[in-house]
Amino acid sequence: MLVLLLKSNRIAGKYHFCTREIWAGGFAHLASRIMEIFRHVYQIASPVADRNLFQYLFVGDNVVLLDTGASYTPSETISPFLKQNGIQLSRLTLAINSHADADHHGGNAALKQIAGQVMLACGEQDRLMIEDPDRLFATRYNQWIPDHGVGLGLYPEASEWVRKMAGPAQRIDQTFVGGEHIRIDDERSLQVLYVPGHSDGHLALYDPVNRAVFVGDALHGRYCPTKSGEPALPPGYYSVLAYLGTLQMLHAFEIDWIYSGHWPTYHGSQVSEFLTESRRFVDNAASLVWKTLEKHPEGVTLRAFMDECGPVLGAWPLTNKWLLMYPLHGHLSLLEQQGRVTRFAGKEHVQWKVAS
Repeated sequence: MLVLLLKSNRIAGKYHFCTREIWAGGFAHLASRIMEIFRHVYQIASPVADRNLFQYLFVGDNVVLLDTGASYTPSETISPFLKQNGIQLSRLTLAINSHADADHHGGNAALKQIAGQVMLACGEQDRLMIEDPDRLFATRYNQWIPDHGVGLGLYPEASEWVRKMAGPAQRIDQTFVGGEHIRIDDERSLQVLYVPGHSDGHLALYDPVNRAVFVGDALHGRYCPTKSGEPALPPGYYSVLAYLGTLQMLHAFEIDWIYSGHWPTYHGSQVSEFLTESRRFVDNAASLVWKTLEKHPEGVTLRAFMDECGPVLGAWPLTNKWLLMYPLHGHLSLLEQQGRVTRFAGKEHVQWKVAS
């Protein structure tokens, strides 16, 4: 038996959500959730492991998609949504990847197969990784295995899963650096923002009419949540100064709404609270890294930092602890650039110690 459950609600006079849940064989299976968050602006949701995965669609004379999801998202989620809402695939003008990660750009090739006219775009500094999954794995997921013994490649099952999500190689048609404006129609446009930290070329879109920013994975708070709100992953920034710059820039923007790739929606006072929470995690991590260095004057490996700092920084599952390599390496690299720590070759892996 197939039952469609429709829900709707309005917050502050704007469409907030319209969900569709599919029940089959007596079991509830959330195939996709569709939200018209503003007039002709949609959030498309599907699961990735135990987390939400969101794409955003802006419909007007031009139809613009933010993120293509994983390799299977265009066929399983995006295309059905368009058909259900009477939007021809041939109307899709532009698909922008917020950043280089398999669950945000892995659907590029599949989308091109079903909508050949669509232009694919991303941040200039992420283009090479987005176009080539081998480069993505070598320079984003496994780059620290030789020196530090940490990386996705040490977990074969997870690595195979992410490789599937990444899809085949696919050329990018257009790159952005921030500051560009994309016209949706005569009344609406989107401003492209450069928001690095999680990746070098990370982009966000700002909707000035609704004072809403669509950030992908540019902001992390204290953790990336599961669908039920529990900690799933640690924050994934790896360039500390770039991430702090992004937080500072967004603090100065007129923002009423934050929409992201995995996090819940933030509105009103929640916007500044989430930005402050994101900054607080950075400050706490920086303090903890320094205390750990002082505790171990002989030197510490990145893996040892992860083991010692992880339980203090958050309560995400141990299976995802390896992702702490990004922020912790970022803090250590910054200290090294500042001349406060020394990097040296240990018996097996690189170590850091307080500079003498």
